[in-house]
Amino acid sequence: MTQTLDFEAEAERLSSLLNTRLLDTPIDNRFERVTRLVQNMLKVPIASFNLVDKDRQWAKSAQGLSVVEIAREQSFCAHTIQGERTMIVNDARRDDRFSGNPLVTGNPNIVFYAGCPVHAPDGQKIGALCAIDKKPRELLPREVQMLRDLAGVLESELRLDALQEKIDGLEERLGVAERNARIDSLTRLSNRAGLIDILKREWAIAIRNKTPLGFVVADIDHFKAINDSHGRDTGDEVLRQLSRVLLSTLRYEDAIGRTEGGEFAILLPACPQERILETVERIRRETLLADIETDKGIVPVTMSFGACSILPDESMTMTDMLEQADIALMAAKTEGRNKTVLYKDGLSRAA
Repeated sequence: MTQTLDFEAEAERLSSLLNTRLLDTPIDNRFERVTRLVQNMLKVPIASFNLVDKDRQWAKSAQGLSVVEIAREQSFCAHTIQGERTMIVNDARRDDRFSGNPLVTGNPNIVFYAGCPVHAPDGQKIGALCAIDKKPRELLPREVQMLRDLAGVLESELRLDALQEKIDGLEERLGVAERNARIDSLTRLSNRAGLIDILKREWAIAIRNKTPLGFVVADIDHFKAINDSHGRDTGDEVLRQLSRVLLSTLRYEDAIGRTEGGEFAILLPACPQERILETVERIRRETLLADIETDKGIVPVTMSFGACSILPDESMTMTDMLEQADIALMAAKTEGRNKTVLYKDGLSRAA
């Protein structure tokens, strides 16, 4: 069903969306928490925070769905932002607007949809927080209120972002292509280039504030065997799910990226030597307990972690820290894998 747009109002809305600087950015734990809450509180298999761009819908955060971008003409959320109230579709197969939609007739087989508009700080509706099921259902009034309240949490985060930008001053504005070049397309974490950008910033802050900086390299044990046994598609799904598990264990100020294959790097600002082993061991245990569900069933996964914490000064380079973590990771693998090793003086690559 074609929607009629007020082109002047739509131009203002799109400008507001771009000003949030959310499009084509890595997954963010603040938004992941909200979509996980929607999924668990409303007991739906799919929950997402979607942004409605000019010709596409782009998921800033999605649970239970690996597709990040769809055409706007297929978007349920594009309809949601036309109104102010929560839009509820109890059975899309019986709704003239959506019955022929490829997302209804095919994967992911949307039947139930509930979406609440999400507003930018200037009041423009830039997207929606939605709950999706593959069977017909209805929401109780208190469940509708839950969705509205959680959409309000997202809006509060956007207002905080806008305020922080005013305080800090505008950072370098990157184009879409430049942002994409810093994101791992599979996991939607930062890639090596993106992580290096973050590391440079945090390194300078640590030197200026004389605070410690923790760095961790984590590697999926025998990841090649997972690909060989279950296939590349299953291996990719393991990476996607494990990325979200790792992200969920981190603090707001921490950063994570996928550097290559089954290897990740984690940056822990203000994490001193005496705390880092306990911190990383907690992360390792939580990944060990996670059920990685794939189309081949649950795939058991363990990880090895190499960690270090240093107090940067002008005589050091970031390479010193990266090398320490890498040496510690090699030691973890040598000592049997599925463990955390903290770098200490005398530890070498031949450990």
